[in-house]
Amino acid sequence: MDSLRLDADSESKEIYETEDDPQLWREADLDGWTLEHVDYLRKRLQEKGKDVQLAAFDLAIRNGGFVSRESVYRLGDYGPDRRLNNWIAPFNSIYEELVEDHGLESETLPVAAVYDRAVSGYQRARGYRVFQGIVRLVREREDRLTQA
Repeated sequence: MDSLRLDADSESKEIYETEDDPQLWREADLDGWTLEHVDYLRKRLQEKGKDVQLAAFDLAIRNGGFVSRESVYRLGDYGPDRRLNNWIAPFNSIYEELVEDHGLESETLPVAAVYDRAVSGYQRARGYRVFQGIVRLVREREDRLTQA
């Protein structure tokens, strides 16, 4: 698969945001993930027509691993009444494929919802975080390609 594009195909819609130190990925444990696994994940998202999830995944990687709920709405041109219930389900089902059929030996899901810890009870996700090992793999590849 070609190198990962980190622009999320939406320059006019993206914002630069981080939830944590945007350089944390540099020291991240890969926990069994490889570039081949990441490329397969991206390919399957594309095949399933999950363009917004793929764009948000790429944007999160570009921003150190986090993408806000607001960015997801912008990337998808979602209206204010749109809900994001099960929005990460495609990531989870592809993760299962990777574990069962493609040799991924990791218990770490590729994407997780981020919630406000100060709020108890039901709440909307504030955003989504890509596993830092994935961020490291992709960003290191991008670094190598730009240095070549």
